[in-house]
Amino acid sequence: MSHKPNVLDIKTDLRRSVMASFSPKEFEDPNFKVFLINAQNNLERLKVEIGRSKYTEIKKRLSKAFDSQKSIEKRREDILTASSLI
Repeated sequence: MSHKPNVLDIKTDLRRSVMASFSPKEFEDPNFKVFLINAQNNLERLKVEIGRSKYTEIKKRLSKAFDSQKSIEKRREDILTASSLI
């Protein structure tokens, strides 16, 4: 299979990670981690296509999502915002 990732794949994986975070394990859920890692890997591959300023803003939002001092709702919101920016 020779699927080349596109921006829709990144959006979908980010949204899937948010949905997986509603499990009892929240951000420690294995599905959450897989979807988020896939989204980040594809984001790196497509950063030229996305554009520098948009890429920077998306990375900033995703880094905020990893701040464990924030509430889980704010962290989910940051991931959803990143998916909307793509």
